[in-house]
Amino acid sequence: MNVIDKAKETPMRKAYMKIIQTLKKVAKMLRTGDTPDCRRLEEASATLERAIHDMPETSPELIRLLRLCGQALQIIAQNDISGPEGIYSALNGALAAAIQCLSFGVNSDRALLVSEASETLYQSITHSLTKPETSSMSNSSFEPPVASSSDSLDDIAAFLVRLEPTDLSGLTDMQMRLNQAAAGAPVGSLTGRLAVEASLLIDELIRGHAQDPTGILAEVGRLIEQALLAAAIPDLAPALGAPAVPESVLSTPDSNSVTSKTVMPRDESDHFAKEMDSPILTPPTLTSDSKTDPTRLMTSRASTDRLPPDSDLALLGDFITESRECLEGAETALLMLETDPNNVEAVNMVFRAFHTIKGTSAFLGLARVTDLAHQAESLLSRVRDREIRYTGGYANLALQSTDMLKALLQIVQDAMGGAPMVLPEGYDALLDMLHKPEAAGISDEPDSVVGEVPRLGDLLVATSRVTREDVEAVVADKGDQPIGLALLKSQSAGVADVANALRVQQRMQGSERSGDSSVRVRTDRLDRLIDMVGELVIAHSMIAQDPTVRNSVHHELSHKVTRAGKITRELQDLTMSMRMVPLKASFQKMARLTRDLAQKSGKLVDFVTEGEDTEIDRNMVDIIGDPLVHMVRNALDHGIERPDDRAAQGKPRAGRLHLRAYHAGGNVVVELHDDGKGLDRARIIKKALEKGLLDSDKGLSDGEVFNLIYAPGFSTADEVTDISGRGVGMDVVKRNVQALRGQIDIASESGKGSRFSLRLPLTLAITDGMLVKVGVERYIVPTVNISLSFRPTAGALSTIAGRGEMVMLRDDLMPMFRLHRLFHVDGAVEDPTQGLLVVVGDGDGRCALLVDELLGQQQVVAKSLGDGIGKVLGITGGAILGDGRVGLILDAAEIVRLVRQAPSGRSGVVVPRSSAA
Repeated sequence: MNVIDKAKETPMRKAYMKIIQTLKKVAKMLRTGDTPDCRRLEEASATLERAIHDMPETSPELIRLLRLCGQALQIIAQNDISGPEGIYSALNGALAAAIQCLSFGVNSDRALLVSEASETLYQSITHSLTKPETSSMSNSSFEPPVASSSDSLDDIAAFLVRLEPTDLSGLTDMQMRLNQAAAGAPVGSLTGRLAVEASLLIDELIRGHAQDPTGILAEVGRLIEQALLAAAIPDLAPALGAPAVPESVLSTPDSNSVTSKTVMPRDESDHFAKEMDSPILTPPTLTSDSKTDPTRLMTSRASTDRLPPDSDLALLGDFITESRECLEGAETALLMLETDPNNVEAVNMVFRAFHTIKGTSAFLGLARVTDLAHQAESLLSRVRDREIRYTGGYANLALQSTDMLKALLQIVQDAMGGAPMVLPEGYDALLDMLHKPEAAGISDEPDSVVGEVPRLGDLLVATSRVTREDVEAVVADKGDQPIGLALLKSQSAGVADVANALRVQQRMQGSERSGDSSVRVRTDRLDRLIDMVGELVIAHSMIAQDPTVRNSVHHELSHKVTRAGKITRELQDLTMSMRMVPLKASFQKMARLTRDLAQKSGKLVDFVTEGEDTEIDRNMVDIIGDPLVHMVRNALDHGIERPDDRAAQGKPRAGRLHLRAYHAGGNVVVELHDDGKGLDRARIIKKALEKGLLDSDKGLSDGEVFNLIYAPGFSTADEVTDISGRGVGMDVVKRNVQALRGQIDIASESGKGSRFSLRLPLTLAITDGMLVKVGVERYIVPTVNISLSFRPTAGALSTIAGRGEMVMLRDDLMPMFRLHRLFHVDGAVEDPTQGLLVVVGDGDGRCALLVDELLGQQQVVAKSLGDGIGKVLGITGGAILGDGRVGLILDAAEIVRLVRQAPSGRSGVVVPRSSAA
């Protein structure tokens, strides 16, 4: 229940409740996104008008806002508008402001909100009545041209002389003429605004709401005279100013008026005022030059420590989801603005995000969210109006606003479950800075350390398509022609390379909007659908492997089973694609992290992303988030040098961090490359010896040394900072990547930088594999890891000291691995010439696995072995086979690593029996 529900059963309470119910119904109609029912809108307008009659005399601004809402509803119902989005948005904001004031009472800041909503709605009505020019080709029917606004106003002025206040037909004609004059005026012009204001006054006469009808007509005459002057002499428009309607014109009729309604007795209104947190009857007066600081009035709001009592949890949930999407897009646009402050579309995107959050949160009674969004919107409004530039401290302030809004949304979400609503630390201070940023010492002085949009040549160098020397040579001779064209003419770069680099540049300057339609589906339903498809795959496999079907002489039955298998596979592919999401959101978070860390460490960094549209399993996105964070932190803290140090080495002062994603061999590869100082092999070995991780560094390859940084607690930092140095980052990277059945590789060159590559499976749910027989057991080898299978001859087999059993394939020696010895399987083929060798690889190496025979290819639903069994070497999971038995899925990458690490063990038992499956 809201505060009005606590009052006695009074006429005032009934009037307010009627208005609130009407406003909420209208808001619901507009929120559906469908074309509103004109009849229902007209009924709502009439209901609203009757309810206003029942209201006692309160804030003139509130009554004016409610009447503007009624006028807007009529305009929408009559479809007499162009560009309905503007009036819809303004009407939603006005409805939210009115509902909030009627529900929680009017205090100074709510009265300010009402005043702003009235002005916004008024402007939208003016613009919506302005019809755009239409091409003669767009409509076959001929429409007479609209007369100029000055000609129409001359006719209106002459008509007004003959008009009587009681002539309803004449008043209706006058209102139509005024609307036509507004439509003929330029968008946003003073002439159009004056005509709309006069039309609103005529509407008061038509409805019988005017206290002084003669005075109304006189005021209409004055407005028409001003409109004629503004149309004839445009330079006089600033002197005329905005139309100001006397308060008495829009006030409710007094008790002596014929149309007057019952007004609450004084003692009754006093009692109701005491029941309300902020009485509607006694709002403070706000003037256009009010010096009240709204941020100082926020602490009295009723919704600061709890959700509104009548909150709709479903609406709150939708609001939180949509607001987070708005903030995600706003944050991306804000990062774009740092490299391109003149990007108008990016400014508008952020402004719309803050405006949407403000309006919806006000409707839901989330005052704290409304306050912050309103102040952030005001900051972006100054940017949009070119009052300030989005650089320096203003950029930091806008990003802090998005962070604070995210924190507030999380608090609201927690409160839906019953948690208390505690304001985040720094909320009030941020409001103060947003309201008066200059007073807090914020300016547009450039202090950002994130570089400008990378140049084309830099992008090509970063992706190793050309060398720095080639670019510099071409730049010296290119003249006035573009660098891309010069590189193509000199054959230093290919057409595809230049095109890809240009696309990366365009993505960093601005994003194109997708016009694809979508529908929201709850994740639990999607997961259930995928599980059922997995069961369908298993059921079909059982049918296809059933002896009755396999040995059937009925070819029609076999054909139908095959057809069902094809449909099942297509359905499976479709459901799995629904589960895939792009890495764009994760990459955007890294862009923000890079910016913040670079500022904190005082380094200059150009952050480049490539392949952010690469898709991966939804369940894997969150898991790879932590590895990416730690990798970026390490690259910035340990890899990228300070600007002066880079300049001393002949490098650009700004370091480069390149985050890239692409598909390779059925896997997703995520690479992070920096052009810093690279990994220090000697320093890593020294730390490893100190920690007892090594006895000696003899015979260690670079890869083996670099892999030491994944050890828990390992760090080469001399001091611990709030960025890195505690030795937990890379350990988290390794554990998370292993949990995804992936692998991580490192390549580094001293003085030139490092590259970290994460190789991850596309999905964790369904595996396309080859079923192999080893003794009495069945194993599944993922087809993405299989190169070929063959039966070797005796001459191709050999044993080499220190390298174990080898097989010659196409003049290349390859390690051979006996699966039955790894898993202690009895009855398996011992002689390779009597079995088959399956060549598998992990991207960097390969080996031949000895199996008895291949049983066929099939898709299986991957299942975890469970916590009770734990990690088994060489196994990633299990699956139910067509005959109902369980088959283990081999981890080809881990088996290849076992071969490289313990070659001599391939002729014996590699792991103890306690570790085997």
